[in-house]
Amino acid sequence: MLEESKKADILKMGEVDTYFLIDECGAFMWRMNHEMAHGRIPQEHHAAINEDIVSVSELQKFAVDNLHRFGVDPETAKDRTNGDYWKWYKYWDTWKKGLSNEDWEKVNKRMAANEGYTEFYPEGRWQDFNLTSIYE
Repeated sequence: MLEESKKADILKMGEVDTYFLIDECGAFMWRMNHEMAHGRIPQEHHAAINEDIVSVSELQKFAVDNLHRFGVDPETAKDRTNGDYWKWYKYWDTWKKGLSNEDWEKVNKRMAANEGYTEFYPEGRWQDFNLTSIYE
């Protein structure tokens, strides 16, 4: 069960930080499952890693379930090809993947210093993102 303090921390996060959390949780779960399936992690560690995966999954689910504060209907996360969630996620994911190394360095420095970096945000709004173009 997710601790109340972690829930409170997530609810204080801004939109981009929430995207980063959701994305990194997914990456962790995928990577650990992948590494275990290919025998790169010794069997004796699987139970502990599976517990971590469950904890990270709860963290991610809570973050997704509370996206309504950014205008996202969390229920749409269940439909991979349509809906608010995937439009929102791909909007920020496309932005992240499109940043130059130089811009990433600047963003990372500002994040570490707890400074803003909104000038690096993409133009427009996630609501206007053309989701269908990424599947073509």
